[in-house]
Order: sequence, then structure tokens, then C-alpha cells
Amino acid sequence: MSVSELKAERMQQHSQQGLENDFYSKCFESFHQLVSTTMDATQSLALQYHFNPANIPSGDPRLIRAIVSLRVALDKARAEETSAEQEWKQQWKVSSVRQSSLRWL
Repeated sequence: MSVSELKAERMQQHSQQGLENDFYSKCFESFHQLVSTTMDATQSLALQYHFNPANIPSGDPRLIRAIVSLRVALDKARAEETSAEQEWKQQWKVSSVRQSSLRWL
């Protein structure tokens, strides 16, 4: 293998590694945002219970906001997961026709 061929191969490997790193970075960021939202909602609910334990949960606006916040965060994380997976499949030329058998979220 000539030096120029070796260099081209290494550059291709470097590019592929960069794309793979981008994929995992997007997955980590999505997970981090979901964890952050979950922690905020949990803390809010714990404080509500601590200061007003007799409140009826079904009519509590703080509980409803926490539930909506968690639902939005989960939907966003799932959309980001799908997007990252599609980009990954394009990079590795994997058919996107096949449904993913594993959902992370």
C-alpha cells in the first residue's frame, strides 16, 4: 500500500470515527436532558408533598405541570433518538427499512 493510499484510508477512518462520536454525543445529550427534566420534576413533586401532603394530587397544578414536562421531555428524547439512529444508519449504509428492535427510550 502506498503512502497516499494509507493516508486516504486513515482519513476515511478518522471521518467515520468523527461521525460515530457525533452519534454518541447526540445520544448522551438527549439522555442528559431527559435526566435533568426528570430530576426537576421529582424535586418539585417532593417539595410539594413535603410542604402540603394533604393536597389531592389529581387536581394539583404542580403535578399536572410535572407530568406534562416529563411527557414533553420523553417525546423529545424519542425524536432525538430516532434522528440520531437514522443518521447512524446513513453513515454505515444500514437499511432504514428495518425497524429497530431495540428502543433505548
